[in-house]
Amino acid sequence: MSEGEQGSGQPKGRWFGLIRIALAFLILGYIATTLPWNDELTYRAGSESVSVLGEIDGEWKSEQVRFAVASDAKALSITWPSEAREATAAGESFDVVRRANGADGYDWQPSMTRAFRDMSGNGLLYAMLLFIGATFLIATRWWRLLAIAGCPTSWFNAFRLTYVGFCFNLVMPGMTGGDLVKGAIAAKENPLHRADAVVSVVVDRVIGLAALAMLAVVVILLSGDETFRALKMPLIGLLLAGMLGAGLYSRKSLRKKLGLSALVDRLPLGDKLRSLDSAALTYLEHPAELAFAFLLSFGNHLVVCAGVFYLARAIGIDETQATLRDFLVLAPVANMVSAIPLAPGGWGVGEFVYRELFVMIGLSGALGVAVSVTFRLCMLLGLGTIGSLFLLLPGMRAEARDAKTDAQS
Repeated sequence: MSEGEQGSGQPKGRWFGLIRIALAFLILGYIATTLPWNDELTYRAGSESVSVLGEIDGEWKSEQVRFAVASDAKALSITWPSEAREATAAGESFDVVRRANGADGYDWQPSMTRAFRDMSGNGLLYAMLLFIGATFLIATRWWRLLAIAGCPTSWFNAFRLTYVGFCFNLVMPGMTGGDLVKGAIAAKENPLHRADAVVSVVVDRVIGLAALAMLAVVVILLSGDETFRALKMPLIGLLLAGMLGAGLYSRKSLRKKLGLSALVDRLPLGDKLRSLDSAALTYLEHPAELAFAFLLSFGNHLVVCAGVFYLARAIGIDETQATLRDFLVLAPVANMVSAIPLAPGGWGVGEFVYRELFVMIGLSGALGVAVSVTFRLCMLLGLGTIGSLFLLLPGMRAEARDAKTDAQS
């Protein structure tokens, strides 16, 4: 590519990066306007449920607290118990006991600030260790895929580049994603198999996303729970479409009938596309390795789901509100949608999805946003920091800078 071509492409890339960042801020801003920044008390009587804002006095995770209705709130309706109405009229707090599932009575949710302030440190630590542990499976998966592609490298090098990718995704989110950077570095390390190195990153990502969808579908089908009924058919449809597409792509006879090879040759950059196509087909010759890659993906996702489960526990969501099984659906769906490159690092998109999914299972959307934000901060402080340390190794910054330039061009 000439200097003129590079110069014309980079401004477009910068604008695309700025648009993604602006979109993330817009989504986060919209979510912020819908979140409760005060504690909320709900009283349920039969089919009627009424909520007011105020302040919790005590540990919000316990079964009994005192609640003071905000001074600017309207007088409580006749639906509320008399002691609540009398205390509110006098400007005093009153005792509330959390209702049992399905029964009439009180329930409450903390404000966003309280949810973060009262977070358990032990839960955060367990979650962080699980997230870091999951990266060993991710690096191992890509290491084996590189070997299939004819780009053998050490496991540590695959681990190192995986974390460099995390750094570009989490610490320096912009127009160049971490997958592009680590793919460009791998291609530079394998000059005779550049296309194979790039395709290994794509195949790695596709296998990871496919395993996410399969995990969520399997859990939904095995549980028989109708809570996630709205998700079941879209996930099954997505999974079947992907399997059908992969099956059709791999059939040589069909490819010949459709003239795909001839079409690729006629397209701009046809020689490069032919190299990428050939590299992708290489993986179909190793079904056992692909199966093992899926197995590693399932292990990775199970560990991540367990980490998100511990984050929820740290925030104060107990077993009666959401089980590990729930998070085996929630986390994969949220991570799949967040993987769509609409905003850097999935910021905003993930928070929106977690909020809607928590509402789906009958929990406060604010708690879903708190889980999502905490999850991303764990990624940033844990994986992003380790990735930044790898960038400090001798020659690594120059290598990453050259790879970023190659990826953008």
